Amino acid sequence: MTIPRYKWQPTTLEIAAAAGIDPADVIRFDHNTTPWPTGWAVELVSEAAATLNEYPGASYLGIREAAAGRHGLEPEQIMPGAGADELILLAARAFLRPGQRSAMLTPTYPLYRIACAQVGAQITEVAAEPPSFEFPIDAMLAAARDAEVVWLCVPNNPTGVDIVPEVVEAVIAATDGVVVVDAAYAEFTGADWAEPVERHSNLIVLRTLSKAFALAGARVGYAMAHPSLVDRLDAVRPPGSISSISVELARLVLGRPELAARAVKELEAARQRLAVGLAAVGFRVLPSAANFLLCEVGPTAMDLAASLRGRGMVVRTFGAETALGEYLRFTVRSPEQNEQLLGALGEVLL
Repeated sequence: MTIPRYKWQPTTLEIAAAAGIDPADVIRFDHNTTPWPTGWAVELVSEAAATLNEYPGASYLGIREAAAGRHGLEPEQIMPGAGADELILLAARAFLRPGQRSAMLTPTYPLYRIACAQVGAQITEVAAEPPSFEFPIDAMLAAARDAEVVWLCVPNNPTGVDIVPEVVEAVIAATDGVVVVDAAYAEFTGADWAEPVERHSNLIVLRTLSKAFALAGARVGYAMAHPSLVDRLDAVRPPGSISSISVELARLVLGRPELAARAVKELEAARQRLAVGLAAVGFRVLPSAANFLLCEVGPTAMDLAASLRGRGMVVRTFGAETALGEYLRFTVRSPEQNEQLLGALGEVLL
């Protein structure tokens, strides 16, 4: 069996070399990261680097306590990981066996499929149909009834569609399996998720510091769940996947929620302006509850993405053979970078 692999866009260095520009001039509109650099972290990293000859504490109690304090939970309800990505892979290993069934929305984050394939699990796909990509509640409830694991990305990536709490509650109630809510973009909706975690013993909520907290390069996330689920995740976790430096960065930002709140406020304003600009060049812009915009571009989507890449601007494509072959996804970046994108689109589309 061939296991699918996650397909990354070319690296920044590769884009720069192909375009003949400085790597510093490449703008990543494809990674859904926060555009402002983390200069505040330099001193902390320098201090933490003095002990890199030693392994980090394998329990990551500092992250557990900081995350628990943020959400009003207990450390036993927190499971740290190297970003939400590692936690997705661990959830598949902990709760799925070969031949068991999982359910997921499509289109959605492709790592769920990859995680299931790695453990030999079956996948029931429930399609969210264009043009609105509205959540197909009845079909998902039917699929959830026979699933050991149900994957929900809330808000959904790549569509940007939020899933209201009542719908999530219905999915949780419909299954005897585990519901994994990937809440990577929760800061953009204001959802905390602690209260449902307290009520449901079959709910795992994944959080990340890669998006609103601007620590994508540090690779830190955590799961919120009943202690029994945390224990099962912990049983398959590698002993040292989060670096000592990343631990210190995570502890700092979890204690400073204003960092994420400020970024979210600025990105939401920038998202609104970017949506207007993308609509003005002729794209159908889908409403988004995250820090990106999915746009229906048309048959020229792949060619347009290639033209932008030649100018050092990388946007998310989905492959001509997929249901999103005529769509592009644009990360909301700084107002200045967004204006550069719109200017380039204006020139390319002439």
